[in-house]
Amino acid sequence: MFEQIKEALQSFKFLKPNDIFLISSVAKMDVIKKGEQIIKQGDLCYDAMLVVKGLFRHYNIDANGEEKTLRFVSERKFTSSFDTIMHNRPSTEIVVALENSIIIKFDTRAIDKIASDNISILKIQLDAYKQVIISNVEHIKLLTILSPDERYTYFCKIHPNLEQRIKQKYLASFLGVTPTSLSRIRAKLSKRS
Repeated sequence: MFEQIKEALQSFKFLKPNDIFLISSVAKMDVIKKGEQIIKQGDLCYDAMLVVKGLFRHYNIDANGEEKTLRFVSERKFTSSFDTIMHNRPSTEIVVALENSIIIKFDTRAIDKIASDNISILKIQLDAYKQVIISNVEHIKLLTILSPDERYTYFCKIHPNLEQRIKQKYLASFLGVTPTSLSRIRAKLSKRS
């Protein structure tokens, strides 16, 4: 497992072999099947998960019973219940695998302990939090500033090739439009190109 974790963390060039060994001591690899929920609403989940392979969707269910997609998480990105990690509260989100996936799970309480004495591991934590903040800020901008056509174009630009991996209804929910509207947007934009 050490070699798999080492390979998954290779983008963190600043990590030394001892850092990877420390991370490996509190990490577990897990294979997740398509459709499996890794976090359920109401769960206390202290695991941060690095996606090695696959795709996940974060969503909530509104008062009308409709699913509202909050974010997508693909390879080399982190997912978790930030309600639990940041506020020690049960998750308000559901996280489900959209594809068969492989993740590395890190118990954040254990990582916090080793990060207190290790700047490299602290940098990984900071990077994970930055990813989430950037993703959430992008989504807020997407929904509040851009038109539906611009939202779709921006999503495709920022996340190239991800669109083909996501069901239309999930992408439409993320963009704040109906699946029918998304079909019209795609048709209109394909005529322009």
